[in-house]
Amino acid sequence: MARIAAAVLGMVLLAGTAAVSRQQPGDRRVSLGATDGVRGAAADTGQRLTREQVVAALARATDREPADFAGDDLSGLDLSGLDFKEANLGNARLVGTRFVRAKMFGVTLSGAVAQGADFSNAVLDVSVMRGTDLTHATLREASLYAAIMIGANLTDADLSKARVIAALNNATLVRAKLDSTNFGADRGNQPMGLMFTNLSDADLSGADLTGAKLQKASLVRANLTGADLTGADVTDANFDQAIVANVRGKDRMVGLAKARNVPNPW
Repeated sequence: MARIAAAVLGMVLLAGTAAVSRQQPGDRRVSLGATDGVRGAAADTGQRLTREQVVAALARATDREPADFAGDDLSGLDLSGLDFKEANLGNARLVGTRFVRAKMFGVTLSGAVAQGADFSNAVLDVSVMRGTDLTHATLREASLYAAIMIGANLTDADLSKARVIAALNNATLVRAKLDSTNFGADRGNQPMGLMFTNLSDADLSGADLTGAKLQKASLVRANLTGADLTGADVTDANFDQAIVANVRGKDRMVGLAKARNVPNPW
């Protein structure tokens, strides 16, 4: 099932579009209200969930009935290393929550507020993060393969050395740390076809892209004003209508001669 899901999303990214709507989980999710009163208590009083409550819900969850934390407040919890089994965290409040090395394959985080959350080394492959607020979040060395992040806010976020093959259309990455981040196409790890990161219309102004791998990435209409691209590999990247005012390190970029639609003058 996971391989099929990855293949479907792979074809979406391969086509350079991300308009597909992932089916949103409904009553197949494990509820936190009907059996233990956790959802009800949180909804009625604004009480935050405890780590113990989250662990208990995940323990009851199955592949057919993932846990449902939609709209819940998990702020400040240390949930490092947990397996979320495609849980629904849509519209959840996750401010300062720790997900270090968590297994978050296929989770839904759309609309969640995860300001300052720590996803270092987490696996977020095939996750859906439409419009997620990840300002000041840490995703260092995280895996974001076939992720849908359309409209996500990653202002001042740290994705250094992360592996990112994602739909980041209209995403905000102002001043984001993207040094040595791997956005590049990887034939050796894509048996279902060549995928690439879509950063069309993304705001990368002031971002640190030093040493980033951007092979075949779509930067169509992206705002790169003041970004640092020193050592970035842009082989076959598409810069059509990109805004490149005051880009730093342009003389030390790799593969610029092989990039597509490079603005002239740069």
